[in-house]
Amino acid sequence: MWFAGNRGNYAYACTRVKAKKRFLLSRDVYSRLLVMDVYEVGRFLGETQYREEMAKYASVYSGANLVEVAVTRNLANTYSDILGFTTGHLREMVGNYLKRWDIYNVKTLLRGKMTNVRAEEIVDTLVPAGAYTEAYLKSLIQSSSVSEIMDALVADAALAITPELVREVVDAGRLAPLEDHLDQRMYYDLLKVVKGTVSADKLLRDFVREEIDVTNLKVLLKLKAARIPEDKIVKYLIPGGMDYSIEKLRALAQAEGMPPIIEELEKSSMYADIREPLERFKTDRKLSGITIALDKALIRKSEKFAHFYPLSVLPIVNYMIRKKVEVDNIRIIARGKASALSTTVIEDLLVV
Repeated sequence: MWFAGNRGNYAYACTRVKAKKRFLLSRDVYSRLLVMDVYEVGRFLGETQYREEMAKYASVYSGANLVEVAVTRNLANTYSDILGFTTGHLREMVGNYLKRWDIYNVKTLLRGKMTNVRAEEIVDTLVPAGAYTEAYLKSLIQSSSVSEIMDALVADAALAITPELVREVVDAGRLAPLEDHLDQRMYYDLLKVVKGTVSADKLLRDFVREEIDVTNLKVLLKLKAARIPEDKIVKYLIPGGMDYSIEKLRALAQAEGMPPIIEELEKSSMYADIREPLERFKTDRKLSGITIALDKALIRKSEKFAHFYPLSVLPIVNYMIRKKVEVDNIRIIARGKASALSTTVIEDLLVV
């Protein structure tokens, strides 16, 4: 066996995840959901792996709100379940990967608090799958002010929140600088922990670095298309990518217009996965096709690693990614139906 002993229960955990993977929605199911209205989508989900959460929240929410809350809470429950049945170093790696949800939850509760969303609604949209327990997150939500929340977050040395960032949030009401800082910190901490000194760590580290590449490319495309100056674009970029260093990304940000970025993507290792939307962009100037294709390329990469290394952390990470994509797709369909978007528009937004 490749991994044994206190390295973790790889065989057992990968078998459990493989069983969960069978319940992921197929492309055919998405086609069926696209022709339903939002209430039919809800009824359908009530007969799937989302049935428990759909039933639990049906007395509080309805329509798209019910769908969104139910699938989000199911995601949290699924991640917690996975972490619960892993052991040893495998559990450590899965736990470190899931810490991204601490960042998601901090962003969510701050946005909710700043826009006067009811505490119960904020709680229902959290994904307490990282280091922060649901009880701790609820205590933050119950704080009397955003300033009080920031005081609690500053006390967590791992977040490395500076007084300047606190002023941006509390005094200026601006969340973007803090959100960018937290994203960068999350990847920094993950790469610091997953050093790549053993095979399992190296697999996860390489994948995380490719995830950083995709995240940075999406940011670069969006901000460059919006004509944001280079010095501001660089602030949003995350160090540590596999193929795109900060220096390389800065050079693309400094280049004139979008053509140099498109040309660079045409030379990238992901070109085969993003070729068609790149060609379409030259005529329709729509970025959504490229960004969705980049997400798909990352999923394919995780699938490839999971296939070649079936007794590693990668099949587990691949499932967690695909589960999140499924939840995102369901939310897009529900919100799209509730907003009377056309089936074609909704379909173009899905990652399948």
